[in-house]
Amino acid sequence: MGDKLTKAREVFQKEGFRGFAREAFWFPYRRAISMLAAIRGQQRLRIGKVALLFHIQSYAEALHLIQTFQTENECLRYLASRLHEGDVFWDVGAYHGLYAMLAARLGGKVIAFEPYGPNAQRIRENARLNRCEDHIQVMTLALSDRHGMASFDVRGGQRSFMMGHITAGPRSALNVRTVPGDSLVASGIPAPDIVKIDVEGHELHVLWGMRETLRRHVHAMICEVHAEYLARHGKSGSVERFLQSLGFRVFRIRDRWTEYFLAAERVAGP
Repeated sequence: MGDKLTKAREVFQKEGFRGFAREAFWFPYRRAISMLAAIRGQQRLRIGKVALLFHIQSYAEALHLIQTFQTENECLRYLASRLHEGDVFWDVGAYHGLYAMLAARLGGKVIAFEPYGPNAQRIRENARLNRCEDHIQVMTLALSDRHGMASFDVRGGQRSFMMGHITAGPRSALNVRTVPGDSLVASGIPAPDIVKIDVEGHELHVLWGMRETLRRHVHAMICEVHAEYLARHGKSGSVERFLQSLGFRVFRIRDRWTEYFLAAERVAGP
């Protein structure tokens, strides 16, 4: 109950009464759909003309997937409008692969970065379920601005769902490999045409680590920005200014609670 009250307070503070009323309207619907998905073990979602299937292990996992689908629908549609068949799409912080599945079904060549092993395996399972496994490569590592190992704070549980993020605090039981995106491209990994980043506050580290790739190859991207986490990770600079310095036009797609989603499109040559 405490988590629900905290989330309700965040929605009201960030989006006012209209946002609070919207969430109150959708909440019972999400619960009902999530219960059915948990019973079936699958959830079907549709983005435009593309139908996607996802394995569901628990009610909590289903609820999170449906909430993500609803609150990030503008971002998913933006991706569908910018991705062309054959484009290379990097899904950085792929979780269970919602964006990755959409891009693969649209004919993209997907590289999904997910440092937590069970989630990486779920992406592979979802790729097989959607018959697009040949279009998705899963890399079990975290993009950052340096080579090394980092603590990965995991939330959830066996009966729930697993999310996580790189933490600047004390080392956790789970350590993950970190690699700059520029290094991967230099090693022969296909450079992205489009990027989506959702790394729970590690955004600037990821961007710094792939700045040459962004400058030379990327024509569009989506980035979820967690302003309150950026200071915790020691980089309180503006994501918007960083992307603008690389020749991108930057605008907000939408706000959600304590984070917001940016789109960036190239307007200047490399």
